[in-house]
Amino acid sequence: MLNISLTGMLWTVVNLLVLYILLKKFLWAPVTAMIESRQKEIEDGLAGAAAKEQASQAKLEEYDLRLAQAGQEAARLVAQARDRGQREYEAILAKARDDAGRVTDEARQRVRQEREEMLQGARGEVASLALLCAAKVAGKELDGDADRALVEDFLAGTGDGT
Repeated sequence: MLNISLTGMLWTVVNLLVLYILLKKFLWAPVTAMIESRQKEIEDGLAGAAAKEQASQAKLEEYDLRLAQAGQEAARLVAQARDRGQREYEAILAKARDDAGRVTDEARQRVRQEREEMLQGARGEVASLALLCAAKVAGKELDGDADRALVEDFLAGTGDGT
């Protein structure tokens, strides 16, 4: 049969209480502290990772902004270079037109001058021939400056229409 002794029960309760206090102090307190420490490390790691993610996201946005600005700057520089090239092209074209006009004007002037010189030479020849013909018709020698001036005036008056 089963004997229940009060003193045995009391010693069992005391032993259990002592064991509970010792376990709580030496086992559960360090284990709980270690678990809390580990939990705090995990929470700190997660918070750090979130902070790093936010920082990397901010840097990514900053890099995207810089890249967009660089693209805009490159487009602006290309547009400026294109405009400058167009202006230089137009300036070169205008200068070439001016040079061509000037060369054409100079050529026309030279042609006019050569024509005038040719006409003067032809007038001189015609005057000499006219004097020679007049001398043969008149039967005398016409070699004076006054006679030559008379023939040249006559030719100048009639030669402009030719």
